[in-house]
This record gives sequence, structure tokens and C-alpha cells, in this order.
Amino acid sequence: MQSLGNAWGPLRPAFSVCLYAAAREWCALDRPDPIPLAFDDVVIDFAGRRLLRGGRPQALEPKAFDVLALLAQAPGRVFTRDEILDAVWGHRYVTPGVLNRVVTLLRHALGEDAHAPHYLHTLHGVGYRFDPGARAAPPRPPGAPGAPWRRLGWLLLPLLALMLAAAWYLRPRAEPVAAMPVSSAARPAPMPVLVVMPLKPIGLGEGVRILADGLSEEMIGSLARIDGLRVIARESTRLAAAETRDPAQLAQRLDVTHSLEGSLQQDGQSLRIRLRLVDAGSGSALWTRDFDRHANEVLPLQREIAEAVAAALTLKLGLAGTPRESGDAEFLRRSLAARRLLASGSFWLPLEDAERAESEFRALLREREEDAHSHAGLAMALTIREIRTPALASALRAEVLHEAGIARRLDPSLPEPYVLLARDACARDAWERCLALQAEAARVAPSDVRTVVGYQFILARLGYLDRAEAAARELAVRDPINTSPRFILGRLLDTRGRHDEARAELEKAGAGGAYARWFNAVWRRDHAQALRIATTQIGAPDNDDPNAALLVPGYVAVSHALIDPERWPQALAEFDTYERNAVFWNFSRVLAPDAPAHAPEFIARLNEMRRRNYSSWDLLLWTKDLAWLRRDPAFQDYLRDTGILAYWRRHGFPQQCRPVGEGAACA
Repeated sequence: MQSLGNAWGPLRPAFSVCLYAAAREWCALDRPDPIPLAFDDVVIDFAGRRLLRGGRPQALEPKAFDVLALLAQAPGRVFTRDEILDAVWGHRYVTPGVLNRVVTLLRHALGEDAHAPHYLHTLHGVGYRFDPGARAAPPRPPGAPGAPWRRLGWLLLPLLALMLAAAWYLRPRAEPVAAMPVSSAARPAPMPVLVVMPLKPIGLGEGVRILADGLSEEMIGSLARIDGLRVIARESTRLAAAETRDPAQLAQRLDVTHSLEGSLQQDGQSLRIRLRLVDAGSGSALWTRDFDRHANEVLPLQREIAEAVAAALTLKLGLAGTPRESGDAEFLRRSLAARRLLASGSFWLPLEDAERAESEFRALLREREEDAHSHAGLAMALTIREIRTPALASALRAEVLHEAGIARRLDPSLPEPYVLLARDACARDAWERCLALQAEAARVAPSDVRTVVGYQFILARLGYLDRAEAAARELAVRDPINTSPRFILGRLLDTRGRHDEARAELEKAGAGGAYARWFNAVWRRDHAQALRIATTQIGAPDNDDPNAALLVPGYVAVSHALIDPERWPQALAEFDTYERNAVFWNFSRVLAPDAPAHAPEFIARLNEMRRRNYSSWDLLLWTKDLAWLRRDPAFQDYLRDTGILAYWRRHGFPQQCRPVGEGAACA
């Protein structure tokens, strides 16, 4: 028996492998390679493992193609998430977020939007269905020739497997042979990643530097719209460039495949932009071009540059239309300088900066009333004033919408008008319009942090935390060394109850992540760490929140109360003091021992913050650790009164929610 056991030891893995291989071979005896599936302008070549759209191959990771093949070869069938994970990954060492990311890649490759899908449909809480439509090649009908062979194959399968296993075990031993590499033709090409280096200004003066910085940002925006190209966002580019200008080090720091670098030289109204597209791996230039233009042609030039880069990388430019001409060099400089005043995008931007920007944009529009950038900039400046001066909010909001509407009509490629119009729609609970506008903003500016973060928050506010996380991870790849995407991803992970993962992200979130790090420590029950964060980080000089000094005593008091519950009265007194001197409610109240008794009030306050759209605190409504909020009857009123429940019924429930009677139960 011992000798038989010794013989079976090496035989067992071979038997398993041969059993699987034999099953595949016998089941496929009568079946040729799957025929390509064609619909609209899309072709799925199963044998060649390629996805083509408009005749162009789309870059897909191997696992992404495996998911597509699984779904597309059974059109109309709903696959649960677990079925997909089991079939493609074996469900080992894989988190559900991996599938979310792959589905996002597939949607991009298929050229569709998750909120208006044509082919890949999400059944929230269930899984996915692929429906290519009536023009797709039909699947093999039942009873096709070969069925008897398949039955015979299954009958002979065990015998064949044993024979193959025995042959393997008795084979002559030889030196191990290196595994044959997979043909590179079978592997889909990885998505190219481009960094657009800041243009080097040639010449003296602040004006040429402003032009160089502004046009570098414009190029990032236009190049990010190339289908199949990931462009590193502006802030990560700036941070990396401050560290090094060495191409090899930049490629490693940002994990890019290509870089676009160059210079800007101004001579009166004439501008010369010299560019080189460089392969980051080899350091060789793919092309070098000079663009000589009058200053008023610089904005339309962005499309010409994008087309040249797309052609060099055999990719397709995704957005039609050409921007209108700008003004002369001085007009362009003033416009870019005014936009720099609003560059932080923070609602805590000094009011005087917003007012200066507003004044300059109004002056620019008096000179060129059809300038889309000036209308968009004016709308952004007015939004800051609307938030900071509540007494004027109604009149300012009307003007914001007016200016945003004009900018959108004049130049549909600008993201700001969509963001501002979406903000208004969200505040009115017009969810379809809100999400459609914000999704369009993210589409035209996928490497713009403020734009894409807004899209993530709307998904999260609707309860679609998995989709928000997938979008946050994509943004973190586009903006790898900026702190803002890490903050957002950490907040979403904390909301979903994955606190250790959240901690790793929030440690990279900079000074502005202090509040989120404090809550993360609380969720992890590390109250000593929470106290350290409250005393050393929240009131730190680099925290630009003007309310930070007022907030510190409350956070310190709550930290002590979490360590010693007898100190809760002092903490509650600090809350009262803060709220008498500040505009906003103290969100730490959700941690008080009597918090569940105040759930209706807290839900109302968090909803108010959602409507004001100034922060991410309303995500507390969805935080896994605050399930008592969602168990309170007031939460059902919230879902119904805001229209969220009606939206779910039309578009699908989030993963953590299910319909119950006239309402929903959310974990």
C-alpha cells in the first residue's frame, strides 16, 4: 500500500490536469474555433482573443477578455458575480473590486456608458448580462451536429484520463524544459500611459510662463480624450516634474509608457510649440514636430496635437469638434491667469480670489462675448461666491446656470459646464439628469481630478459604492502621486467597512485627510491613534480648512470620551460650542452613545449637507459602521423623498440594498 501511495503522489496532479484537458478536448471534438461575434461596429474574435471597434483593436487585459468571452458566448444569460469570479479567476485571492475594474475596462473598450449601456448590462445585486442586439451573429442552435460525439466523449473521458495519466507517469524522465512562452500575438497590448510634461517656457517674463503652464494643462485635457490612452493627471505630472526631469526616472515614478515633452516660445502674437513624443522604455523619439501658430489659433491646435499623438500610437481620438479661436496672446494670458486663481477648486478658496477671477472673466467677455472658457470660468467663480455668501445664493445660482449653459453650447468639450449643471440637478434630486451630466463631464475630462471625483460622489450618494470605488481606483491610476484621489478612495473604503485598506490609502492623503484618518482610527477602535491625530494633525498649519481651529477641541474631547465614556458630557458640550460659532454641524455626533435616538435629525442634517455639496460627510449615511441610521424609519423617508428609491426601481438596487415592500433594506 505504501508503494501504491508513493506511485499515486506524482500521479495525482497529472490526473487532475489530464482530466481537465481531456474534458476540454472531448467536448470540443465537433466544434471548430468559435466564430467571431459581430454587431454594430464591434467584432469579438474569440479565437484571436481580440476586440475590435470601428476596425481598430481595443487594448484589453487577458482577464478582461476572458470575462467578455464568457458573457458574449452566452448572450442574454445573466451571470452572477460569483459565477464570473469562479470561471475566470477561480475566486481565489480576488476581491470583488477586481471585477468592477474589469467591467469598467470592458465598457470603455465597447465604447459605452455604464448609465446607458447597449451591450453590457448590470443587474445590481445580481451580476451582468451581455446583449449584443439583433445584429449579432447567432449562437449555434441546439441539436447541432456533433452532440453524439460529445456524449461519447463524456463516456470515454475517465478511461482516457487514466490512460493519459499513466502514460505521463511512465514517461522517460528528462531534464526540465522551460515553459513555452505565450505568443505575443495572443496577448492584447497593454493600454499606453502618457505623461504630458509641462512645456518649458523660452524667453523672459511671467506672461510666457503662464502661457506655457496653461497650454500644458490644455494638452492634458485634449489628449485624455483619446480612446485607449490613459493620461497622467496634471497634479501628479507637476509633482513628478518637480522631483526629476530624467525621462527614465519619470517613467518609473509614474509607470508610463510614453511622454510628451517640449517648449513654448513667444514672439509677439506668434507662438512656436516644439514637441517630442518619446517611448519611455527605449528613450527614443517617435516623432518631433514644430507647431507655429498665431496666438488665437492655440486652442484649436490642441486637437491637431491630439490627432498627431493618437496617430503615432495607432489610437482613435474620442471627441469630435474643434474649439473656437481664442483671443490674441494677451487675451489668452489673462484668461489663463484668471483660471489659475480658481485652480485649487476648493470651496475654501479665499473669497477675494474668486471675486478677482469673476471680475477678470467679466472683462474678458466684454471683449469676446463668445469665449467659452471665460463663460465657464465666470460660472466657477460665481459658484464659490454662492457657497460662501448664502444670502445671495439664489441669484448667484441662477447666473451660474446661465453662464454654464452658454459655455456648454459654445464648447461641448469643457467639463466645468457639465459639473455645474449636474450640481444643480443633484440638489433638486433630478438623478437621471444629475448622473448623465456628471458622467459626460468625466468622459470629456477623465484625467481631471475635480471632475471625476464629483462623478464618484454622485454614485456613492446613490448607494452605488462598488461603482464609485471602481471609478476611484481608475482615477488613482491616472493621478498616482496626488493626495486627493487617495483621500477619496480611502473615504469610500471606510464607507464600505474595509478599514485596513482605507488606512493605507488615507496615509497618503496629505494634510487634508486628517479628518478622514481620525474617523478611520475610530472605526478601527484605535482610540489612542485617534487622539494623536486630533492633537497633532487636524489643527496643523498645513490644514487649509478655516474651521480647523474651531474643530480641534471637539475632536480631542471625543477621542478622550471614546477612551473613557464618562467624559462624553464634556464632548457634547464642545459640540454645542462649535455649532454656536460655525456654519456647519459637528459630524462627530454620530459617535455619541445616544446617537441612534437622534437618527431622524442626523439623517436630515446629512441630507442637507448632500444638497449643499460641499464635502463628503454625507457618506456617513452609507457607512457600514452606522447601520443604525439605515434601520431607522426616517431612512425610508429619505430614500422616498429624495427620489433615490424611485431611481433604484428604474435602474437597479445597489449591492447592499434590496427591495422590501414599499421600501428597501440596506445593510
